[in-house]
Amino acid sequence: MALIDAAEVIRLLRIGAFKGDYRVTLTDITYLKETENEHHIFRAKTSAGEDVVIKFIYEGGIAFSRLKHESHIYLDYLKPLWGVHVPKFYGLYLYTSLDVSESSCACIILQYCGEPAVSDLSQLKDYRGSGYGIKRFRNDTLDMVFRLHSPGIGLEHDALNASHILDFKGKPFLVDFTGAAPHNCLALIDVKELSRDSIPVKEGEILQHIGRDSVRCYELWMFFESIEYCLP
Repeated sequence: MALIDAAEVIRLLRIGAFKGDYRVTLTDITYLKETENEHHIFRAKTSAGEDVVIKFIYEGGIAFSRLKHESHIYLDYLKPLWGVHVPKFYGLYLYTSLDVSESSCACIILQYCGEPAVSDLSQLKDYRGSGYGIKRFRNDTLDMVFRLHSPGIGLEHDALNASHILDFKGKPFLVDFTGAAPHNCLALIDVKELSRDSIPVKEGEILQHIGRDSVRCYELWMFFESIEYCLP
C-alpha cells in the first residue's frame, strides 16, 4: 500500500496544479480507493458537469510507467471507442513541486462509466443490465471484446476480469488498460471479422469438443471459458 495525503491531493487537483495538454477544472473531488497497481482513485466533476474518475500516482517506479503506458493506449489506439465502450480520455497531468523534499505526482482523468456489472464473469450469463433481457449484456460484452481485437483497434487487454467490465446505463464499458498491448489476433486467420456468428465457438457447445486451437487466440479462449459461453 502506498501512503497518500488525500486531502493534499484534492487541494492540488482543485487549484489546477497539475499540468497537461488540456485545461480541466475539477469540483466535488472525493477519494475512493487504492488499486492493486498502487493507483489511487478519485471521483470528481468537471466544470461542465461531467462525471470523471482520476487515477493518481506519485511519480517514479513502475506505477508511473503503467500510467504513461495507459495514457498512450487511450490516445493512440482507443479513440474510436471513447464514450462507446471505453471511457473518454481527458489527458495525462503532471505536478512537480518547487519544494525538492516533496514528491512529484501524476494522474489521468477519465469519464466515469459506472461500476462493475458482476463480481465474477460467470455471472454475466444471468445478468440483466438496466432492464435488458438475459444475455443481452453478456453478448454486448463479447462484441466489445471482439471490437478490441479487430483491425482498427488491434489490442489485447491482458486483464479481462469482472472488475474491469462496467455497466454504464446498460452498456458494457471496459477499463484499466495498464497491461494492454498491440495484438494481431490469430482468430482472424480463419474469418474476415470477429463476431458471435463467425467465431468457431458457439454458445452451449462442449469446450473440450471444440479445442483451444479452434479459436487460436488465448485471450478470447480464456474469456469464453470465464463467461461460461460454452459448457465445460
